Amino acid sequence: MNFEVKALIGALLISGTVVGSFLGTARIVQSNTSIPAGKSAAQTRAIKDPKVTAGAKLFALNCAHCHAIDATGDEGPDLHKVTKTDERIKSMILNGVKGEMPVFGKKLTQDDAATLVVFIHSLSGK
Repeated sequence: MNFEVKALIGALLISGTVVGSFLGTARIVQSNTSIPAGKSAAQTRAIKDPKVTAGAKLFALNCAHCHAIDATGDEGPDLHKVTKTDERIKSMILNGVKGEMPVFGKKLTQDDAATLVVFIHSLSGK
């Protein structure tokens, strides 16, 4: 390959990476700020709630690697239809579940756990 072809391929790879990164970032920002069509009034209110937004950020940083970014589950379960009490959810977050979920009590505060509970409830429209 001559130098011009290599330079063109390199430029295309770099631009593809930049555009892909931008689109990925735009999608994350959009998912935190837009209200999807067809959502119920409760879901619309939840999306606009600052606690839900804060919970979504905490979730993305701490939980998404096991529960997936959309909380549909991967290594961890789907969180869209959680029926546990708020106190049980907070306890599971802070104390973990032996052999199933790590302890987050040293990383997250009680308030963080409560914010995550609000976010988890927003997934089902509560």
